[in-house]
Amino acid sequence: MALSPYVADAAGYRFRLDAKDVAVLRTIPEFEGKEEPALPDEFLRMRVEGWAEQLAAAGAPPGEYGVGLDAHQKRAHLSRQGSVVFTAEI
Repeated sequence: MALSPYVADAAGYRFRLDAKDVAVLRTIPEFEGKEEPALPDEFLRMRVEGWAEQLAAAGAPPGEYGVGLDAHQKRAHLSRQGSVVFTAEI
């Protein structure tokens, strides 16, 4: 049973990864074969500090951001209140 949503915090920013995006993550070759909760926990843990720094540098306020994944472009879209604020490579 999935424990989604998965969350990780850094510098006042909270990043949320929902079940549908964990499923997308599993389709990316670098992450195939890994299971929950290790897969989303490791994915978030390895990225949240960099994302928080990039959001802060761009002037985005601290708070909760959804993490939407695009497997084809290998990008994470960070959104707040339904609007994409930042896009990062994964």
